[in-house]
Amino acid sequence: MRSILLAATTLAVVAFSAPAQEKPPESPVKLKLIAKTATYKFDGGGLSPAEYKAALEATAAKLKKGEPAAVPKPIAVDLALELTNPTNADVTVHVGGDPNVWTFGLAGGAGVVTMPNPGPVTLEFRLPNAVTLGPGKSHVVPVTALADGLRGRGRLVFWTGPGEYKLAATYQLTTADGKKGPELTAAPVTITVTEK
Repeated sequence: MRSILLAATTLAVVAFSAPAQEKPPESPVKLKLIAKTATYKFDGGGLSPAEYKAALEATAAKLKKGEPAAVPKPIAVDLALELTNPTNADVTVHVGGDPNVWTFGLAGGAGVVTMPNPGPVTLEFRLPNAVTLGPGKSHVVPVTALADGLRGRGRLVFWTGPGEYKLAATYQLTTADGKKGPELTAAPVTITVTEK
């Protein structure tokens, strides 16, 4: 019994003394997802919503297996990611580099399909740019395609038919040398997709 208690105590001490993983420092900057256009017309390229969804799922399955597939164009949108400094002092953020990634979460409507975008990209590593936000000031990142990941084009996101969708977003800030910084989260917005 003593040996069992000693082993349990030793494990508890080891677990307690194990170093915690460092978390990136929090940022006072707030992220807002802005739907400059919140209503879009469904365009399935002549396919019904069910056919369109099936075609997208087939393409996504091929890409997942590493097979060649004709990837559809991303859905054109008119959105923006707004980073705002709510404090009374200047805040510097580092944005616009390859490590800066925004990620969309789309749900609702007739369903959602996502897939990697295997299109060509240039090979240079893009470092972020320093942007100093004065008190109450904002920096806006325009978003013209329903895509996210590397350079805003690494992953494609598709709604699959008419309906009401919720779109959420996160934005990965980085340090000056491109290491991960705080991740900002925006409240979701409503996107309505209508019949063509």
